[in-house]
Amino acid sequence: MIHCENLVKIYKTLDTEVLALQGLDLEVPDGQLMGIIGNSGSGKSTLLNILGALDVPSAGTVSVNGVNILQLDDRQMIEYRRSTIGFVWQNSARNLIPYLTALENVELPMQIARRRKRSWARELLDMVGLSHRERSRLDQLSGGEQQRVAIAIGLANNPPLLLADEPTGAVDSETTERIMTVFQRFNREIGVTIVIVTHDRRLSRNVDRVVAIRDGKTSSEFLKRQSYREAFEHDRAAEDASLFPESDSTHDEYVLVDKAGRLQLPHEEMRRMGIKPDSRLRVVEEDGRLVILPPAAEER
Repeated sequence: MIHCENLVKIYKTLDTEVLALQGLDLEVPDGQLMGIIGNSGSGKSTLLNILGALDVPSAGTVSVNGVNILQLDDRQMIEYRRSTIGFVWQNSARNLIPYLTALENVELPMQIARRRKRSWARELLDMVGLSHRERSRLDQLSGGEQQRVAIAIGLANNPPLLLADEPTGAVDSETTERIMTVFQRFNREIGVTIVIVTHDRRLSRNVDRVVAIRDGKTSSEFLKRQSYREAFEHDRAAEDASLFPESDSTHDEYVLVDKAGRLQLPHEEMRRMGIKPDSRLRVVEEDGRLVILPPAAEER
C-alpha cells in the first residue's frame, strides 16, 4: 500500500534550513492498522502531508496503492486526493463545515466527486454510532462526536487509505477509546488501511504496528504479537477496551536498520546503559546473535 524510500524534506527560510526528514524508509502493507509516534518536530506530520500529497519531499520516492505520487500532474493529484486517501485532522474546523448537518458533511465529498449516495452516508454515520445525530450541526456535537463524523467524512468516497493526524489529541481517554474502536471497526469490516500519527505511545495497544520516528528517520517498531483481526476472530469481545492493556506487553519492540546499516537505539536504553552521543560501543557475535556492549565505565 505505502512505499517510502530515502525520503528527505528540507524547509528553508532566508537564513535557516530545517531537515524534517533525513532519509526515511517505510513500508505499510495493504489493510494494516498502524500508528506513527514521535515527539514534536520528529517529522511525523511532514510524512503524513507527503503521503496525502499536501507536500512534496526534497528527495526520495513515495508510492501509495501502486501510484508514484511524485509523478502525478495537477488533475491526477486532485483525483488522488479525492479517491485514494481520506483525511482526519485533530482540528474540527478542518474536518467539518459548521453550518452543515453531520449527514450533509459526510455527503459533501461525494458531491464534489459527483458520486453522492445518501444511503452510504447514513451507513457510515451508523458505523460510527451517530445515526441519531445526522441532523445535528457542529455546535451541537461533542468533541468526540465531531471526530467520529470526521472519520465518516474521510471514508465517504471509500478510499483504500485513511490518514489521521492526532485524531485523539483534543479528547479525553474515554473518548479516545471510542474513537479507536471506530478505526478498528472500519479496518476490520471494510479493509481500509489506516495510518494514525500521534505523540501518545499508549496508542500502541489499539493498533497492530507502531513505527517510532526520531530525528526524521524511523528508529524502532512495536509489533503486536497477535493482530487486532486475529484477536477478533478468536474473541468476539474484541471491541472491549480490556483486550488492550495499558502496558506494551502485547507488543515486541524492534530496532530498525536502514539501508546503510545504521540503527538508532531507543533513548530509554541509552540512558539505562550509560550510552552518550559519540560513545564507542562493541558489537560482538554470540550464538548467532549480534550483541551491543555498553561503553566501559571509564568511557562513560
